[in-house]
This record gives sequence, structure tokens and C-alpha cells, in this order.
Amino acid sequence: MTLAHKEPHHITLTPRIIAEYCQVSKSTVIKWIKDEKLKSFRLPSGHYRIDWDDFKEFLEKHHMPLKEWFFESEIRSNRKGGEN
Repeated sequence: MTLAHKEPHHITLTPRIIAEYCQVSKSTVIKWIKDEKLKSFRLPSGHYRIDWDDFKEFLEKHHMPLKEWFFESEIRSNRKGGEN
């Protein structure tokens, strides 16, 4: 899983990761972004990144499952600076 870091302890996700999570194509995720359903920002390279919390909010808003293994993983605890 490839993650990008916007700032220390602030995890962002790629459209590919979100596509895999939601079991849709990457182009569907890009459409959600362009339709302003999923908040994102662009890197200088033009690639999209999605904030971890914005992705979770998107899932909740659209009544999509929050998979415990993803949101309660070691990655999530690292986002909090290793605090439990």
C-alpha cells in the first residue's frame, strides 16, 4: 500500500488505494473527485491525494462500509504519533 505524507503524522491516500478499498476503478475515484463528492488536493505533479479523514467522511456520507482492518490498522496508530 502506497501512502503519501502531506505533513508529519498526516496520512494521505492515492486514488488507487481508494479504488482498491471501494472495489471500483481508479477512473471512478477520479470522477468522484471531479464531481466534488470526494475532497482532494493536487500535488505539483498533478496527481491527486486524499486526506485520511476526508476519505472516512466520504464513506460515512455515502453509507459505504468502514473496514475495521483499514481504519484500525498500524497505519492509523502511526498517524497519531504512535499513541494508543
